Amino acid sequence: MATLLIVHHTPSPNCQAMLESVVSGASDPEIEGVRVVRRAALAATA
Repeated sequence: MATLLIVHHTPSPNCQAMLESVVSGASDPEIEGVRVVRRAALAATA
């Protein structure tokens, strides 16, 4: 299974809304074989 890592920094409500839209689209049930992982920029590590 592939993994889509979304690293985000959402300092404003508009950035938060954009993040939620990206996660919603990437998590669509029609997309199979992809695990979506979201991490805040300050929590992301190698």
